[in-house]
Amino acid sequence: MAVIVLGAAVAGIFEFRSGRFIPNGANWQMISWRVDLFLHKAEGEVPELSWRELWFMTGVPGGFGMEGFVRQGYSLQGAITNPYVTSQDHESGARIFHERCAACHGNDGAGGQAPGLNRSGLSHGDSDFAIYRVVRDGVPQTGMAAVAMSPQQRWQVIGYLRTLQLAASSQHAKQSSPINIQVSDEQMRTAGSSPDEWLTYSGSLDGRRYTPLKEITSENISRLRVRWVHQFESSEKMSESTPITAGGIVFTTEAASTVVALDVRSGALRWRYQRSLPDRLPIEVFRSNRGLAILGNLLFFGSLDDFLVAIDANNGKVVWQTEVANPSDGFTMTGAPLVVNGSVVVGVAGGEYGIRGFLAAYDAETGRQRWKFNTIPGPGELGHDTWKNDAWRTGGGATWVTGSYDSSLDLVYWGVGNPTPGILGEVRPGDNLFTDCMIALHASSGKLAWYFQLTPHDEHDWDATETPILADILVKGVLRHVLCLATKNGFYYVLDRATGEFLTGAPFVEQNWAKGLDPAGHPILSSGAEVSVSGRSTRPGAGGGTNWQNAAFDHKSGLIFIPATEGAAVFTKSRNARRGDLGFYAGSAGPWTEPPTPVVRALDPATGARKWECFSPDWKESFAYGHSGLLATGGGLVFGASGGFVFAIDSATGRELWRVFLGGDTYAAPISFSVDGHQVVLASAGRALFLFGL
Repeated sequence: MAVIVLGAAVAGIFEFRSGRFIPNGANWQMISWRVDLFLHKAEGEVPELSWRELWFMTGVPGGFGMEGFVRQGYSLQGAITNPYVTSQDHESGARIFHERCAACHGNDGAGGQAPGLNRSGLSHGDSDFAIYRVVRDGVPQTGMAAVAMSPQQRWQVIGYLRTLQLAASSQHAKQSSPINIQVSDEQMRTAGSSPDEWLTYSGSLDGRRYTPLKEITSENISRLRVRWVHQFESSEKMSESTPITAGGIVFTTEAASTVVALDVRSGALRWRYQRSLPDRLPIEVFRSNRGLAILGNLLFFGSLDDFLVAIDANNGKVVWQTEVANPSDGFTMTGAPLVVNGSVVVGVAGGEYGIRGFLAAYDAETGRQRWKFNTIPGPGELGHDTWKNDAWRTGGGATWVTGSYDSSLDLVYWGVGNPTPGILGEVRPGDNLFTDCMIALHASSGKLAWYFQLTPHDEHDWDATETPILADILVKGVLRHVLCLATKNGFYYVLDRATGEFLTGAPFVEQNWAKGLDPAGHPILSSGAEVSVSGRSTRPGAGGGTNWQNAAFDHKSGLIFIPATEGAAVFTKSRNARRGDLGFYAGSAGPWTEPPTPVVRALDPATGARKWECFSPDWKESFAYGHSGLLATGGGLVFGASGGFVFAIDSATGRELWRVFLGGDTYAAPISFSVDGHQVVLASAGRALFLFGL
């Protein structure tokens, strides 16, 4: 009771100090998390802070962001944010620093008798709270003694240190040698062969998410440490972007409309491009962007407001931009472009808003459209007869995840999303081509070479947009050039990539909507496949057996690795379906009846037979943290992220070897490349990018 009274008193004092009197519900929310925090402290769960410090910090407006620790389960390191960042605070912090700290650390924090503080990569951590603890407690067996300051003075000093770090970073960028990026057509065709580059969304045009680098192994992975951290300026709480690297620079996007160039050795910002966006956009889930493409000295960025933007990789200036679609028609763009033979191929999002989807290619030098392929065929086009009631006009068929390319066949492979409305199938009779299809297009013309529909007349929102993996493997004793795909409907498929012929398929998660696949690869529907008004419990659930997160293929081990999800949902259709905000049109919903459970599975690529699986309770998927795609390496490891952790698995056995909690949403797959001849791993969590190395 004393703790509860104390917490309530703190909240009351906070309101009195701040003069913020807000509606009762919000007042209670402000009070309740503080009470919960004091209860955590009473139970011994917040040993890092004294009662006096907790009293002080919870009485400050915003509570130092510690509500995230209580409500979202963030680590204390990740939750705490410093509110003492005004110009007056910086002046006070500068005065205190020069009085107490400059004699050892230098007037500009660059170091002297003690290490420099005007940089990242500090020995005891870069977070605000890590620095706070060093100032408060000192460092045993060193010359760094605890400094006598009030809590407020410590936080003011930390705020001032951030200004020194920002100034040093800007100065470093000015003094650094000019960026000189020039990526040739040949480099793009052989992407994945140079150890110090990651040139495409998948690392290579074949979609494999594999690096031959093998310095990091099961024997030494325990020595992996953070080398630098770059903090995003985005207000979005997570990133889905895959960075690319070239010429000693990391290029990545910050959700939802920013591109940054970072020094690969330090993480220092070299330039930033930020695009303003309209206030209201037809966003399906998150304000996300999944990455960039590169050719010559140009980066290609698909903006959320439907522009393809060419940016000079050397200075961040816009060279050209082309309008691909219009948000007022339900379109957005979230995927990474794919560079193919001098063209930039882009897809579109917005399937739930009743778009008529397409895939388009643009000249990399000028931005002029070269071709466009409609994924929802109109009158006179192949497949138009699979639509009734004029439903093709708003049929969906988004192309929102990056595809793959076979240069020997000059074919682009791209997955197509669900029909609209996603669950109410009776308003759109027919198979609804080319939704839920893998399509192969001639890269020079955009003409259809072949298609394969995985889920005809989809009523469960089971997109087939996953990035396909191109491989050469033995299938029934014959070497075949194949396309491998695990998709949301719960089945794994192997297709001939020249013809689209179905070779084999098997479920990779538990499913009950189909009895299996027939010899042509079509689903044999079970009695529970039809969606009803009252609802049926169906496996896989609403998010599918996998989603946009990337699979990975290791040709050395002969295994394909899938970021799978087990779960069930009740899919129900509406009797009176109508469009929602901005035209959103699902036809009903499929809420989870079992919490989705992420699991990494290794499959035989020729048969889909399960070889091993790896699951950790700490990966448990939640809206707070999410899970990522995968990366396979020549060192016999599979990297991924889930539940706020980045992890590594032995690719031969499925045994988890390493994990680190990063304290933020983990949606984007890690990548790996070399810096100065040594392998590193780059992963994102929350609003930050982390570089790991031995």
